[in-house]
Amino acid sequence: VVPQAVQSNEPASGVTSVRIDAPELCEYYSARIIRNVKIGPSPEWLVRRLQAVIRNKEDVPYKPVNNVVDVTNYILHELGQPLHAFDFDKLSGRQIIVRHAAAGEKLVSLDGKTRDLSADMLVIADAKNPVALAGIMGGKESEVSDGTVNILLESARFDPLCIRKTSRELDLRSDSSFRFERGIDPAMAELASLRAAQLILQTAGGELLADSARAGSAAPPEKRITLRLAKLDALLGIHVTTEEARGALERLGFAPELDRAEGLIRVSVPSWRLDVNIEVDLIEEVARVIGYARIPMKEQIEIRLQPPEPDRIAAQMIRQALVAAGYFEALTFSWIADDLRDDFRPAEAAGLLRVDSKVKEKDAFLRASILPGLLQAVRRNETVGNAPPRLFEMGSTFWVDAGGKTDERRRLALVGSADYREVRGAVEALLGALDQTRGVKITPDKAPGFSAAACGRIEWAGVAGAKAEVLGYIGKIDPAVSTKLDLGQTPVAAEIELAPLLTALNRSAEMRKLPKFPAVKRDLSLIVDDRIRYEEIESAVLTLKLADLETLDYVTTYRGKQVGDGKKSVTLQLVFRSEEKTLTGEAVEASVQRVIGSVREKGWSLRE
Repeated sequence: VVPQAVQSNEPASGVTSVRIDAPELCEYYSARIIRNVKIGPSPEWLVRRLQAVIRNKEDVPYKPVNNVVDVTNYILHELGQPLHAFDFDKLSGRQIIVRHAAAGEKLVSLDGKTRDLSADMLVIADAKNPVALAGIMGGKESEVSDGTVNILLESARFDPLCIRKTSRELDLRSDSSFRFERGIDPAMAELASLRAAQLILQTAGGELLADSARAGSAAPPEKRITLRLAKLDALLGIHVTTEEARGALERLGFAPELDRAEGLIRVSVPSWRLDVNIEVDLIEEVARVIGYARIPMKEQIEIRLQPPEPDRIAAQMIRQALVAAGYFEALTFSWIADDLRDDFRPAEAAGLLRVDSKVKEKDAFLRASILPGLLQAVRRNETVGNAPPRLFEMGSTFWVDAGGKTDERRRLALVGSADYREVRGAVEALLGALDQTRGVKITPDKAPGFSAAACGRIEWAGVAGAKAEVLGYIGKIDPAVSTKLDLGQTPVAAEIELAPLLTALNRSAEMRKLPKFPAVKRDLSLIVDDRIRYEEIESAVLTLKLADLETLDYVTTYRGKQVGDGKKSVTLQLVFRSEEKTLTGEAVEASVQRVIGSVREKGWSLRE
């Protein structure tokens, strides 16, 4: 129990004020004022105790500073609460402001070094300048010295992550930062402040002003966890009586309340137990009190094998198909470069999600497409002299839709060579590996980030006659994007919605007899208008329903003087085969002539 320190009737809030401008990094800050102190050497008992617990890396005992500073160090080790004392008369405006550092600000710390501050650092400032690095070290200009008469005693709670980041960035570590980084008792700030004030009055004299100037919440929220007795027995593998469980928790400082009707214990967790947050933590506490020796050790462990989930199988098959096509799986960041954030942005993305500027200033938008990250990876490989790699990635994309709701979608993206047919072949092989019964169709279309002259919509034939499913887009990268990234060549890429692929796995084998009779192949080169798409030519042939036609394949396209301006020559290969007999040249020729007659009716001609 801490005796009540002697106080004057004048309140501390009447001579100073505290303001927190960064509440996410500082939950609570209090400032006590002690006037007319006499700075001098610490008493022997205080020095002995500090030297008993504090040694530096060279095992040299603690070197005393003065009675006020030594008291703050003593409280740090006695109660675990870091404190700091300021020379109150050196604080401009006689006030405390807890805020982010401004870009370009500097601070001379107690070790005499000038520190360059950044906007993500938390500082304690007066009305003009920073006077301390929050939770790490005070400033030289406001330190307690032999001439100090009035002091301001700080006791606060700071965000551990911010303290750790600042400490590492500045390469500045202290006993205070060590404690804050690992978490402190959130209920200790007031008690430690009062205890320190008591010892300062005892060792340095002075007058303590009433109460303290403070901001934030002094009392941390109560932490309550429910412990199910059935869960306790199931996890430990033994029966633990209700009284045993409750008694074990009480001995550790918890406040358990038994509910026999529900078969559970509602537990209030002490403020200093930062490591206890969920039910399993309580079970571990009970186990270590009743003794691990009571928990039996089985010589055999029962393991039940579960078949892999279908979507995991599909994801593995996607990887196998693309690796077999010569692609390497990549893993890129979910952030996107600022100059690429609108490239490949889907039409349904009304807005992008951005991280708070205080956390990340540049390249802080979440990606709406995986392709920019893959293209940057391609560029990095080119920079170090690697051949342009074929890369793919499965990952999440994020955006805000027209209704203002956040949309997260899993997608598959791949970047290949500059050969469109090679990348299309990889996409068709991938979809065929997932379901051989569904056809793939590429329809000319436009999409952000792709070249307007070489982009297509990937469609997958519907199941059981259903409407075709649009999966994504494939095409050559927009030259503007390629120039922006300074790529050596303009690659072909594709991006596909992943959800339909993971749910459409069809592993039923399709069996066919080996052919008994040889195939007969015929090539046809048709001269058509440049605007005619291949699918129109393919449809014109297939609608004839030629007898014994096994496959119709695209061979090549030619444009040049021999076919004339505005024309192109499209070469097809027709493969005929009968399951009952060897086909004769006359039978095949009759089918070929039907094709020639049909295309001539459409105004197309045959290239000789």
